[in-house]
Amino acid sequence: MLEVGIVVVIILAVVVSFIIIRRSGDRRNQPVEHTELPEVELSLKLQEDVRALASRGHTEHAIKMLRKATKLAPHEATLVVQALMVGQSFPAPETPTTREETPSALIDDDLLERLHTLVAQDPVKRTAAMQLLRDRTGMSAREARRFINAL
Repeated sequence: MLEVGIVVVIILAVVVSFIIIRRSGDRRNQPVEHTELPEVELSLKLQEDVRALASRGHTEHAIKMLRKATKLAPHEATLVVQALMVGQSFPAPETPTTREETPSALIDDDLLERLHTLVAQDPVKRTAAMQLLRDRTGMSAREARRFINAL
């Protein structure tokens, strides 16, 4: 009876081993999932700091620093740190340009009244109001949109 039990255990071990080997063989033929780097803008100082931490072996701290500065997901921050470690660099964020010149015209009561009228006519898009404001004052599209939204 003991001999039959040992034979059954050996047969089960062989079958389980065969199944495990066969499943691992199936995975080898599948392509590795390719993950792309996130499009992120990093300041040069942040890139240097993260690269320095990672090169000293503090990759977890580098990932935490990067996540805190950029609000990236954990796997994205890991990919960025790994890319920085191999020498890749990321674009620096654009610094907002300050306008030296003043707008060509001030916003007077007449312009403000006209803007209110245009916004009332097209409350969703407000494109006519923004275009008038840009034409009369020289504001950028972003500045005009913010101004119109604040009305």
